[in-house]
Amino acid sequence: MGLTYIPVARAGELEPGERKAVDLNGRALVLTRMDDGYVAFSRYCPHESADLMNGPIVAGKVRCDNHGYCFDLGTGDCVLPKGGDPLTVLPVEERGEEVCVRIEW
Repeated sequence: MGLTYIPVARAGELEPGERKAVDLNGRALVLTRMDDGYVAFSRYCPHESADLMNGPIVAGKVRCDNHGYCFDLGTGDCVLPKGGDPLTVLPVEERGEEVCVRIEW
């Protein structure tokens, strides 16, 4: 098994609640800083590919503005409607002066 850390921002670049669009080798992600750390998730809703860049984030969940689908940013699970396709959520770590997405293979 391999492990890679890909820098996507500088530590302190984002304030809590701020977001940044990230291109991770052709994959569009949203990086956001929550009160308890960073989260990276697919920029596009798995339901009909609507852009989640500005979807409301409340209580650790992001909601798609198009059809109201809601995803848990800890697990990626679709919580509304229950059982919908999950959202890709990737682990993020601060490593020194960089915020990195952790990729395992």
